[in-house]
Amino acid sequence: MISHVSQVGVYVNDQDAALAFYTEKLGFEVRSLREGPGMKWIEVAPPSGQTTISLASKDFPVGDEAKIGVYTDIAFETQDIHGLYETYRQRGVKFTNEPELQPYGKWFAAFLDQDGNQFFVFQPVE
Repeated sequence: MISHVSQVGVYVNDQDAALAFYTEKLGFEVRSLREGPGMKWIEVAPPSGQTTISLASKDFPVGDEAKIGVYTDIAFETQDIHGLYETYRQRGVKFTNEPELQPYGKWFAAFLDQDGNQFFVFQPVE
């Protein structure tokens, strides 16, 4: 039986720039960083997260440049969306949607990484 989602991939133009963005601006932790001939494997995650994000190069064997700068289908959750918004904004993260309460009962915001990949963040309403 499957227990959880282990990892998801996000394609990036420059893995080193992506690593800096995800760790310095988003506050993620490096969970794996391995290099081999012509390849680098990087996984990051929020400090309490179980699922990692692999920062995949467009040059990776199954890479696809068309997957860079797109909506990722990845949504994060926070208990303080307004605080997260202010912290990330001060660190230079670009938001495409400021926090707003949605009719389906969650606070919602959307932001971009250094390559324009879009992510959502939600906060449940108590």
